[in-house]
Amino acid sequence: MYMSYLSVHIVIMYIDLIEAFGNLESMVENIIDNTIATATYFILFLLRFNKLIEHGIVTVREEIAKSKFETVEEMRLYFTYHNISDKFGRYAISTTLVIATLWYLSPMLQLLKLDSDDGEKKQFHFYDIISGQSNESSKAYKLPFRAYAFLDYQDDFQNFVIMYLYQFPVMFIALSHISAISLLVNLVLHICGKFSILSYRIQNISTNSNVNLDSVIKEFVTAHVKLITTANSINSALQVFLLVELLQTTIRMATIIYMMLLNPSGSFVNTLTYGLYISIIISMLYLYSFMGEQLSNESMKVSEAFYATDWNNLSLHNQKLLLLVMTLGQQSLHVTAGKFYTFSLYGFIEVMKTSFGYVSVLRTLI
Repeated sequence: MYMSYLSVHIVIMYIDLIEAFGNLESMVENIIDNTIATATYFILFLLRFNKLIEHGIVTVREEIAKSKFETVEEMRLYFTYHNISDKFGRYAISTTLVIATLWYLSPMLQLLKLDSDDGEKKQFHFYDIISGQSNESSKAYKLPFRAYAFLDYQDDFQNFVIMYLYQFPVMFIALSHISAISLLVNLVLHICGKFSILSYRIQNISTNSNVNLDSVIKEFVTAHVKLITTANSINSALQVFLLVELLQTTIRMATIIYMMLLNPSGSFVNTLTYGLYISIIISMLYLYSFMGEQLSNESMKVSEAFYATDWNNLSLHNQKLLLLVMTLGQQSLHVTAGKFYTFSLYGFIEVMKTSFGYVSVLRTLI
């Protein structure tokens, strides 16, 4: 049902974008809402129909249910990553809820606040607004989200209320989006935690030369291959979405900063909303880069862990076995956007530079 509503809303948002061509400020306002709606629609579609990500979710859920820590150190290694994803989910969802609520209520708060006109203060009373007797111009009736209006609401308060209520479910676009991102973060950081535990166990292999390591190595290789398969499945399923997410997040951050520069003396509510909005976007970009960096590092540590064992004390057969698995383990995994961008901390800096480059272009066009 929500996807049906979202399909209709995205269509009318693009209609409004087409009509706004030539008006830079209106286009910027539309892009802020349009980009996140499109990305959210795409990720919800993937979560509902993509079999690769479904397989990844089921696999991770089973691993969590069956996971056993052999030592306190293994528990610490895993919860280092788990706590990051848990805190991000709690912070991001609660902050997004505040942002979405403020964004939705902002136009109504604008109607209810004291306004200044030529030095004379005029107050909008709630009774006047309900009765439609406000002396304010039609420009006071502004919807929370840019979209093509199928009712003439600017001169009719009742139509304005209808359109306002129609846009109430749009608030949940942001929550759906950040919830999907939290799921992605949980999946990737879970894999990072499992890689970290695997590296720890490999480093603590008993190197008694009388011990045949065939069964031990087989267990490690099986776990390693399973982690690689799960990571590649999740990345393959989401790399197109991550490309869309990278583009829309960069553009959205630039347009939000542009809106703040356009109206530096805005209300406290608008400043707070924009500030929280930008902090969430930067946090998401950094987290994408962080988890991509960690996945790459942890996947490489498996091969390094085999090398770090006391292999000099092993039999020739076991040394050859270790050499084989080290060769097979030299595969660095990545979180990618499409097939050409790899998320990393260095990439995060480049994305931030790109966003501020967009801001410079927009300021030039003012």
